[in-house]
Amino acid sequence: MIRPRYRQHITQLWLMACALIAATLTHGCSTERNPTTLPGAHPESWMDEESPDFHGRFVSLDGTVSCAHCHGIDEPGGRVGVACVDCHGPGSSNCIACHGGLDNITGAPPYGLRGETSDTTLAVGAHTTHLDASSIAAPLSCNACHIVPLFLFSPTHLDLSPPGGQPLDSIAEITWHGIADGGNAVWNRSSRTCAGTYCHGSFTGGNANNAPIWTGTGQATCGSCHDVGSDPAQLQWKHEYHIETAGLLCADCHASVIDTEHNIIDLTLHVNGRADTLRRDPSICDVCHGSGPEVCVGCHGGVDNLTGAPPLGLRGETSADQLAVGAHTLHMEGGTLADAFACSDCHKVPSSLIDDGHLGLDSIAEMTFSPLAGPSASWTRSTATCSSIYCHGSFAGGNMSNSPVWTGFDQADCGSCHDVGSNPNSLSGQHRDHIQEENLDCIECHVSVVSRQLSIIDKKLHVDGLKTVAFLKGGTYQSGSCSGLNSTSCHGTEDWW
Repeated sequence: MIRPRYRQHITQLWLMACALIAATLTHGCSTERNPTTLPGAHPESWMDEESPDFHGRFVSLDGTVSCAHCHGIDEPGGRVGVACVDCHGPGSSNCIACHGGLDNITGAPPYGLRGETSDTTLAVGAHTTHLDASSIAAPLSCNACHIVPLFLFSPTHLDLSPPGGQPLDSIAEITWHGIADGGNAVWNRSSRTCAGTYCHGSFTGGNANNAPIWTGTGQATCGSCHDVGSDPAQLQWKHEYHIETAGLLCADCHASVIDTEHNIIDLTLHVNGRADTLRRDPSICDVCHGSGPEVCVGCHGGVDNLTGAPPLGLRGETSADQLAVGAHTLHMEGGTLADAFACSDCHKVPSSLIDDGHLGLDSIAEMTFSPLAGPSASWTRSTATCSSIYCHGSFAGGNMSNSPVWTGFDQADCGSCHDVGSNPNSLSGQHRDHIQEENLDCIECHVSVVSRQLSIIDKKLHVDGLKTVAFLKGGTYQSGSCSGLNSTSCHGTEDWW
């Protein structure tokens, strides 16, 4: 049993001990104390970035809750008046106190929070490649992939939420911003890969499956994010036609970005979220996108005339015995029997280079006959023949079985499409009576078209879809009837049919 006198003694000793502790704390942590002379609070090398005792390493491992007892977490610096924001204010130069600072002053590793310096480590990886300019792109900013804090204690910067002040993981979370996000950008920490990022091909016409490894090397080369000519079908819009068919280079349409050797000449115009176009030579576009048949010769034709009809073929064909060339020149320039035909008599002529049906996958010019050719006109590619076509005899009284070979020669002479006197029974109407019985020549009824020697006088009036009747000795022909013939003629008004 403790006597009252001793109990009073113990109480006095306890009060004195508490007073001593309070005085010590007041003396050590008061605002009057000079923070730089606090005995034993921190090692002498606490502010030395090269020292293993550097405070940044302590914070990365243990957090800042214990720091807050003296320094607080507010800007004035708590009880000792020394605040983190005195050194760690806004600006990338302050970031290197904890990480980065070796290759540049952006704050991006190397140096990592745990001293990592190798690009094979997850903390370092391709930071320098992204933040320094490369041969194909300008530097990216930190906020392309991260939330950049305004200062040290900004939300999401230091993971300090668990009890005891231990950081969650000290991992820099990935939060895509701006052009980095291709719409479905994903970071896979376990495989160390980025996928779905615009910067590596996630855009229309790009290599959407590209997933570079963060700690890998040599993965961002010219052609890794989009095709550069080897397979232009992968590219968007009409790239395939311009590259494969027209033979253009990237530099022909993107002269402000790239040269003819695929070297990027302005890094700010590449991997910038848009397609920058500038024609290297405006006349290059005019070859195909101008107007008139002379534009067609940019891809085919132009050797015998400027109609665009081969020769030259799309694959360089120049010989008439080649299917791409054949009898184009004979049809387009005209001969002794007929005037020149139009391209539209056998083909659908596009109004522009990229019209539907013009640039086909097989580069074959399909046959689409005009009304002049006749409703039954046909083309057989395997035998290279035209059949049932007006121009070669498919009309009443004509040589209906005539099927000239496109790559043949001397198949359209006088008499090949209709008889010229040797067999007048094959002709229409009253031809047989006039030629065989009356011994008349073609000139007697077609004086504006043919001579007595069977030479075509006016080619525009031959093979034109019409029967041009003009009597040598006068008279008229209308709606199948002859009339107004003079007294020297054989008869008055008569029906031809």
